[in-house]
Amino acid sequence: MAEVEVDNRSSVEVDLAPLVAQAGFMIERLGLHPEVELAISLVDPKEITELHVRWMDLPGPTDVLSFPMDELRVPGPGESAEPGMLGDVVICPQ
Repeated sequence: MAEVEVDNRSSVEVDLAPLVAQAGFMIERLGLHPEVELAISLVDPKEITELHVRWMDLPGPTDVLSFPMDELRVPGPGESAEPGMLGDVVICPQ
């Protein structure tokens, strides 16, 4: 099964089980390798604003940022999926 790691650094209490389940569902539906890895971080508005400015050169907060790692792709007919690091997703629950 895919490894979905969640780090809640926000001040909001979040039920992580549905988040992990949704990530697993998407990985499966995309036909990615079952050993693919995904990291999800939940952060406060200050941190997402800093990331938004640093990586997107856009002012202010946003709700989500994604940082792909490996060049993973959906396998075509007759192709096998490969394991790898899907990337990081940063979410601001506020």
